[in-house]
Amino acid sequence: MSYFRREDQEDRELRELSRHAQKSRDAFRRASEAPDPLRTAFQRDRDRVIHSTAFRRLQHKTQVVAAYEGDHFRTRMTHSLEVSQMARSVATALRLNGDLAEAIALAHDLGHPPFGHVGEDALNELMTGHGGFRHNAQGSRIVDLLEDRGGGEFGLNLCLPTRCALLKGRIPDGFPLADDLRAARPTPPLEAKVVDLCDRIAYLCHDLDDGLRAQVFRADELTGLRIWQHAAARPQAANTGRTISAMIGLLVDDLVRTTSSRWSEREDRRPEVTHGEATTVEAQELLEFLRARFYRSRRVLDVMERGSARIRAAFLRFSARPEELPATARARIDKDGLQRVVCDHVAGMTDRYLLKVSEAPP
Repeated sequence: MSYFRREDQEDRELRELSRHAQKSRDAFRRASEAPDPLRTAFQRDRDRVIHSTAFRRLQHKTQVVAAYEGDHFRTRMTHSLEVSQMARSVATALRLNGDLAEAIALAHDLGHPPFGHVGEDALNELMTGHGGFRHNAQGSRIVDLLEDRGGGEFGLNLCLPTRCALLKGRIPDGFPLADDLRAARPTPPLEAKVVDLCDRIAYLCHDLDDGLRAQVFRADELTGLRIWQHAAARPQAANTGRTISAMIGLLVDDLVRTTSSRWSEREDRRPEVTHGEATTVEAQELLEFLRARFYRSRRVLDVMERGSARIRAAFLRFSARPEELPATARARIDKDGLQRVVCDHVAGMTDRYLLKVSEAPP
């Protein structure tokens, strides 16, 4: 019985994927490696992310509700898995590279510090004058420079399209990226845009679910939202959970249909991955509801303020006592500077470990 080799998968990509899709055969790494006999380059990227220490730590990092408050709330890991499932489905439907979309989605939150965006803001302030901090740039730093593979090897040596997809948004001046990305930031692949929009679908719908589960707001408060009305009208929307599932389906379907209708294989210009205008407005309406009723709720803000204070305490502690840093971190002080090494260390902590470290006597 024959088996499906890497070369067979690469040939299928050439036959079946859009000309706008990234092809595994064209991917290259910073350090050359022998190809795998079974897996394509982007499949290897996906697997390396899943097996990384940084990915495992996401299971104990907060999405919105603190990761230690209950077993059923989303964490950065469950969110990343949900995004990867959506992104692969959308990319496949659009004849883009599903393996690449999956790899990007699994890696997209690797750089998040403890306690989400307030942790990011705290570290950015603490790193003023030292290159700042942004979780997207930190994710790039992790996969290129920090992830310890053993034997003195650091970084996952991912393919360029996967790496540059992590660098969305503004990167602070002076932030220490890998040399090739610092010199020039390549245009992210279309698969990266798919991940961005699937990330938005996932957090809008699943944060809504977590807010209901945490009883921060009630389902009857959602009836004024147009996207909720449309989802609730679907035959399968028999209860709140099924309505949220229907909402995900609506958003994913709109993304695929709108994008597909605007593409033409005959056009030379780079195509657009986008929602329709009406859906964009409805999604923004949902986001404003979540900001007002969930993200700025007293329950969430109390936990986030506590987390921000603990991040500052841990940063100051390790800055004053660098001998308490792990040996691999101390070895980078001469090259990267104490502040950046401390920032890397604190950003990599889980919520629980941060609380433990910041409570422990020096």
